[in-house]
Amino acid sequence: METAPTLILYTVAAKSRPGEHCWDDPSVPPYFYEDRDMAKQALLDLRAHLQAGRDPDDSLICLERIETVPITTAAIMALLNDGFSAIVKDHAVIETISSGCRP
Repeated sequence: METAPTLILYTVAAKSRPGEHCWDDPSVPPYFYEDRDMAKQALLDLRAHLQAGRDPDDSLICLERIETVPITTAAIMALLNDGFSAIVKDHAVIETISSGCRP
């Protein structure tokens, strides 16, 4: 019997409070990537964008690795009905940087 695959995804978002999941932060829309290098570039682009805007909020920006539960019909239904957190098996912040916007 074949088992359902799990996915490894990466996301980049502002992290305003410790313990907060990056993908749940409403201040920055979540963007998901299959590749860590693409996610890292998005993190650097977001930092440059924030610095250019001179946003006074000097929050952290995080790069997070997410592993999903096996992608089954039940998992897809949970995703649709309960949101992304319903299919997260494990997650870890693998890098944080300051947005560097505060003078």
